[in-house]
Amino acid sequence: MSIRCSQGHDNPDGSAFCDECGEPLTAAMPVGASAPASAAPGVTTCPNCGAANRSGESFCTNCGAVLTNAPAAASAPSALASAAPVGLSRPRLVVASDNATFDLGGKSEVVIGREDPVSNIYPDVDLTPHRGEEDGVSRVHAKLLINGAQYLVEDENSTNHTFVNRQKLEPKVPTPIKDGDELKLGRVVLTFHAS
Repeated sequence: MSIRCSQGHDNPDGSAFCDECGEPLTAAMPVGASAPASAAPGVTTCPNCGAANRSGESFCTNCGAVLTNAPAAASAPSALASAAPVGLSRPRLVVASDNATFDLGGKSEVVIGREDPVSNIYPDVDLTPHRGEEDGVSRVHAKLLINGAQYLVEDENSTNHTFVNRQKLEPKVPTPIKDGDELKLGRVVLTFHAS
């Protein structure tokens, strides 16, 4: 048995959120009920991974990237748009010391470290303003690898190591992480949120 979101995506029974669009499934339609008609027939290609998506989709069904050719919310209101502040958010890292948030949405690889203009190093997640240098974060400390709903972290042979839930990672070994996991780079603590 499966349940369907208002956008017409089928999901396993008991799912809290749609696997494809992230919509909360609290008022999901049973399979067999008619879903709203899509805005226009056709295909939209994901700019991030190249996957084909139905026209009118807001997010890539393969990698979750925002689709640039999706219709504006004003021209095609949907339950997804109204549910976004409550149930739909994007993967992110939150710095424990000051609650700074780094949005990871639409990316397949994220470099975490600290900026060094002399060496021309500008990581995607720059921990310099969050005591990165003082607390032992390497310039290129770790990488997050994102493949759809699968998240991995890899230590980039950093000086002060990367830890997931207080377990030290071996350098260059991708390790799965999940929502709520604690990442520690040197002495900087981050929390990973998958949604």
